Amino acid sequence: MNFTVIIPTRDQGRWIEDTLQSVLDQPGTPPEVLVFDACSVDNTSEVLERYRDRIHWTRETDKSQAEAINKGFSRATGEIVAWLNSDDLYLPEAFDHVRTAFTENPELDFIYGDALEIDSNGRILGPNLFTEDFQIERLLLSHDFICQPTFFIRRNALARAEPLREDLHWFFDYAWLSRLSLIGTRGLRLKAFLAANRFHPETKTNSGGLARWREVMRTLAVNPGPPFLLRRSCWVYSLEFVIKELTRLTANGARKNPLHRLLPMLHAAFLRLVNPRSREDIQERFQREIAPLDGTIQGLWANAKKQGTETARA
Repeated sequence: MNFTVIIPTRDQGRWIEDTLQSVLDQPGTPPEVLVFDACSVDNTSEVLERYRDRIHWTRETDKSQAEAINKGFSRATGEIVAWLNSDDLYLPEAFDHVRTAFTENPELDFIYGDALEIDSNGRILGPNLFTEDFQIERLLLSHDFICQPTFFIRRNALARAEPLREDLHWFFDYAWLSRLSLIGTRGLRLKAFLAANRFHPETKTNSGGLARWREVMRTLAVNPGPPFLLRRSCWVYSLEFVIKELTRLTANGARKNPLHRLLPMLHAAFLRLVNPRSREDIQERFQREIAPLDGTIQGLWANAKKQGTETARA
């Protein structure tokens, strides 16, 4: 079972080598790696050049990240297709988990799993607590519980899906997942940590302000369901917007800014509003599987390689 991984990038030379290594170091048949560089002006080209023999690299302008990913969808040849942003990365044995799940469940169209949150230096901040078992009503009317770096889809199912919306800048992945679910594709959440989502101020998720909130609201509003203001999703993403804006406003001299004191209360309110259904399971597995290690992604990979070497020797 072969994989194609699409990596859109622009000016993320600081992280893209870690991203590439996390793909290429997966056990099994080497994946097809399609990198679309939107004419980066940093050291991205230098990094990609070192991997030229192991990746397909295109350097050209595009009108959006979604357009680059759509190009990758059209060119993918692997049985299983995924896209990975160039500041995120896969965890050890992620492909093995996905391959096994697809083999054991031939009726499935897509698979996703749990994710870690990491900082700009690869330090593990904790697990993403919002992943849940798949339920279309929750996806459409509550929140996006599919952490995109953990998402894998069969290419034959991808062929039935519409392309990503290239007019969207921040929420195109959720819009696509929603439409994908509405056409009847079948998905499964794996109770396994598959990827790491990098958290830093420059990420698209943490930027955009009011423009991002407006795009999110427009995207959510087209989903079928009760009147928009009665939907949990409307209030979830509005509260998220408030938290992000308050965080931005208090970033400098936070301890001196009285508004900073509101953040813990707002975070607690957000958690109660979303009410993640797999939170306890994710926290328990994180404490058992991840926390005892050294607290960095580099440490997870080093431990996995050490165990692989010891197994081979035995």
